[in-house]
Order: sequence, then C-alpha cells, then structure tokens
Amino acid sequence: MTIKELRRQITILKKEVVRLQDENASLWLLLDELEKSNVSNPQYKQHFEDAFKELRKSTSMTTTKVGKA
Repeated sequence: MTIKELRRQITILKKEVVRLQDENASLWLLLDELEKSNVSNPQYKQHFEDAFKELRKSTSMTTTKVGKA
C-alpha cells in the first residue's frame, strides 16, 4: 500500500471509531433509561441484569488506547 492509501485508510478508521464510540454512548443511555423505567418489574429485572453483565464483559475486553499493531 502507498502512503496515500494508508492515510486514506487511517481517516476511514478514525471516522469508524468516532461512530462506534457514539453508538456505544447511545446504547449506555438507552440501557440506563430502560433500567429506570422497568427496574421495579421483576419480569424485566433479570433481563436487565443479564444485559448489563454482558455489556460490562464486552466493554472490558475492548481497548480504548491506540497503540502500535
């Protein structure tokens, strides 16, 4: 790959990172709102606990620092 192609790829990847970070923040807000609205209903409580557990697990496996590959 040429330097120009690599720079273009970097730009695309940076945009994708921003999009994914925004999506992640939106999902956290959505989960917070859902938890607040349905937490008193025992039918939904277990679903929320499971969803939060999975989200925390997947979040802990992703890195937020950019490093050398």
